[in-house]
Amino acid sequence: MSRVRTRSGRAARIQSQKAVQTRVAPVRRKMNPLEVLDQEAIERIHDASMAVLEEVGIEFRDAVALEHWRQAGADVVDQRVRIDRALLMELVGKAPSEFPVQGRGASTGFMMGGDTSVFCTMKGAPFTRDLDGVRRSTTEADVINFARLTQACPSFHMAGGFTCEPMDIPVAHRHLFMMRHHMVETELPLFGIGTSRERAEDCVAMSRIVAGDVMENATSIFMHASGNSPLVWDEAMLEGARVFADAGQAVLCSPFVLAAANTPADVAATIAQVNAEALAAIAYMQLYRPGTPVVYGQYTVSISMQSGAPMAGTPEVALITTAIGQLARKYGVPWRTSANHASSKSFDAQSGYEGATTLLTAFNAGANLMLHSAGWDEGGLAICYGKFIADDEQNQLMARYAGGISLDRFDEAMDAVRRIGPAGHYLGDSFTLDHFRSAFAMPEMMDFNSFEQWTSSGADDMAKRCRERARLLLDEFQPPQMDEAVRDELDDFVARRKEQIDPTFR
Repeated sequence: MSRVRTRSGRAARIQSQKAVQTRVAPVRRKMNPLEVLDQEAIERIHDASMAVLEEVGIEFRDAVALEHWRQAGADVVDQRVRIDRALLMELVGKAPSEFPVQGRGASTGFMMGGDTSVFCTMKGAPFTRDLDGVRRSTTEADVINFARLTQACPSFHMAGGFTCEPMDIPVAHRHLFMMRHHMVETELPLFGIGTSRERAEDCVAMSRIVAGDVMENATSIFMHASGNSPLVWDEAMLEGARVFADAGQAVLCSPFVLAAANTPADVAATIAQVNAEALAAIAYMQLYRPGTPVVYGQYTVSISMQSGAPMAGTPEVALITTAIGQLARKYGVPWRTSANHASSKSFDAQSGYEGATTLLTAFNAGANLMLHSAGWDEGGLAICYGKFIADDEQNQLMARYAGGISLDRFDEAMDAVRRIGPAGHYLGDSFTLDHFRSAFAMPEMMDFNSFEQWTSSGADDMAKRCRERARLLLDEFQPPQMDEAVRDELDDFVARRKEQIDPTFR
């Protein structure tokens, strides 16, 4: 990889700073979550969700799940399952309100749920906007690079696992290499791939190789079970979810909502449908294996009625997200939303506005898992190196915001007011000298210099500054330690499974 050229001014300062920073601790939110619905409205939506599951029903397109529901006393006709609300809520009540998460690294543990929020990168992009700002198909080299950036950037507590899709690797074997690279290049808990029973089994087996006994007491690998809205859970997702549940690992139960396309063209009704879909999956996981750690998921965007394209950062999506947070707290389960979403086709003002809106909404709504919190553009079709770095910095800033206002040094700071008095300044005061580095955030990727300073430093825009930072992090990357025998076992597993899997498997 080419080195970043030596520059004067800001670029030189970015180059000279230590590339790997201390990881931000899992965020403990100090502010009460925003609520957009009163209690009467929440109960009305809850009741509507229950009515959907009792009267309309939901399809479980999986013979094993249908038999489980039949034995539990649900009304099962063909693939349609109608679930009595008492049974449903009894099952949902068995889901843990919090559960431990731990990667292979000793310092990567946290509790999922409660007042804790954690960041995870985006997942699944088939296209990449590269280090030169050019859009192209994602390659295996990009998978490795983004795994390394996930490890090197300080805001991430989880790795995406399938952060981007290497189009130069056949589909049949792709999951093996995506998992392998994230397990080697990061030490974080991560998402596995459960789009078939076989892929889920491979991911869990690989995680056991690298995480070992950690998986006996904590979640090291998550399954992202994506619903097929409206009101369908497919066999592939349910098969994968059962594999993860059998391993004692967590399942994200996440309807996939394009509001007004696969939900009604109404905000409240969309919330009711999403709630019914998510609760049905959460209840099933508890029916299958009581106590399975689950996350209430929702991926929601609205669509343009002109083009049909997904739109991020809109007011309706913010309202839906915030209301889902209220419902998840009602049921006592951790919940996920998406952060730093953008539909823009370049790393531009639209991308920034969309990402800022979704990130701020996620924190104000009190989400536990901030998914897709770096790199997301084009509605998830593209991952952008520059935006990945910018999002990481925004995550760090938002973590400080969510931590609220501390009074730990308040009395000492007020003593400075008494010392300085009217018409003075605090720049040389002892309190300022002791605390200025930590008192206020000092972002590196955003430019706060004068026009003249910015011009003399090269007049680079933020996208270029972020790409330079990505190059620097990759040039200086040091992989987390892994026992050589563990790495050999992991590589042997990948090689063996590659030979065993039918290359035509989809």
